Amino acid sequence: MASPNNSLTNSDKANMKKWRVFLVPLFARSHLSPLADFAGLLLANRPDVELTMVVTPDNTKFANGSALHPVQILTYPCPPIGPKSAEPSVIDKALHMARQGVEQLLQQHKPDAVIADVMFPWITAIAADLKIPCILFSVFSTFSTVVLDCFHKMRVRPGLLDHVTVLGLPGPEIRMPVLELPPILLEDNTIEKFHKSGLDAFGIVVNTCRGIELEYCDEFEKTQARRAYFVGPVTVSYPMYQRSIIERGGEVEGESENSCLRWLDTKNERSVVLVSFGSMCVFKSAQLHELAMGLEESRQNFLWVVKDADQSDEWIPEGWEERIADRGFVVRGWAPQLAILAHVAIGAFVMQCGWNSIQEATAAGVPMLTWPLAYEQFINEKLVVDVIGCAARLWEGGKRSTRETEKELVPRTVIAHALSRFMEPEGEFSSVHRKAQEFGPVVRSAIADGGSSMSDLSRLISDLINAMENKTCQ
Repeated sequence: MASPNNSLTNSDKANMKKWRVFLVPLFARSHLSPLADFAGLLLANRPDVELTMVVTPDNTKFANGSALHPVQILTYPCPPIGPKSAEPSVIDKALHMARQGVEQLLQQHKPDAVIADVMFPWITAIAADLKIPCILFSVFSTFSTVVLDCFHKMRVRPGLLDHVTVLGLPGPEIRMPVLELPPILLEDNTIEKFHKSGLDAFGIVVNTCRGIELEYCDEFEKTQARRAYFVGPVTVSYPMYQRSIIERGGEVEGESENSCLRWLDTKNERSVVLVSFGSMCVFKSAQLHELAMGLEESRQNFLWVVKDADQSDEWIPEGWEERIADRGFVVRGWAPQLAILAHVAIGAFVMQCGWNSIQEATAAGVPMLTWPLAYEQFINEKLVVDVIGCAARLWEGGKRSTRETEKELVPRTVIAHALSRFMEPEGEFSSVHRKAQEFGPVVRSAIADGGSSMSDLSRLISDLINAMENKTCQ
């Protein structure tokens, strides 16, 4: 974690001009949490910056990244986006609705700069009208961004081909089934709109580090932004967000957190599989049932995080909880994922390939079994499986898709077989385990003092302060 700027006296700090910067996260927790952690990093390094988080009312409890470095909060009316309303058309409508509320607050308060989620492409035009620098914040990997841009330029459309190969990228050849491409490729001008916004902005901050995707960071700098800053993984470099929820009596009580960690204390080193699929993706009951049976039949220890949206009991097999009591632990709702991944008992992570979770697993040196479900997750899978080699696909056969109506149910036998093979000591996936452990120090060194992510953070702060002092948005 970056060291706070302690060279200034209290008198110096009191006489400083306060630069007012507004941060505008997307509604989803997977976007809001990293920006809250990033806010903590900024405040830890710049006491002369005053941050305000601009959020919907339902997200105020998640907006403050740390009790040590509090931010101000302003709200605007907009329906929250939850797991059950995560369809692209619903999200697109909400993004459009957000513009009026955000624009009114920016015009009313006239901050010195704005840092907004990359999913708000209209924010650059608003900032230009106000003549303030606008920085976009991306929670997506540079790999997925440049791959999607290539597909768009190639005019790839899901349904026209079975597979497509990305042309002109560094690293190994990337070839994907068209069914696994995100629906955004079907939307006319959407990717062009985001691309233009990125080039119009003062710069783009990306929650990634060069150690994970160096070649693709270089490509991103060339093609996607005027200035690019790779400052991640912010959830690892500034993990106070998780603790602050517990301290504020948020979603989970301390006892709930401690119970799963105490359970892990009873297990052998690298003997437990963490199963978690993020905050946005929801399984149907039939798939939850198969997953439960697959975990049981695998004979592996597991810690399964079941989201609020999946908590109806209709999927639970009869007598299942009693049968898995000794080797399974189910967390309902929120779980302290950073602390779980850091525990020595965790030996694998079954996950949906969300970029936040990938970075947290990589920093912890935990190998991944991938089960992508939607959005750009299938592209992220290509990075960790085929490029980096720190993960393996849970299911190689069957029909997978970003669209719920086109994917097949993953059967319990496949799940059980994949887990037992992956957890076998010195088995066929031992190279994946070794590669994951090798990448842990690489990621952690990036967020240490003097590391690449902290150097980019310092460069970002310097560039932003200079732009605010000179009142330029260029």
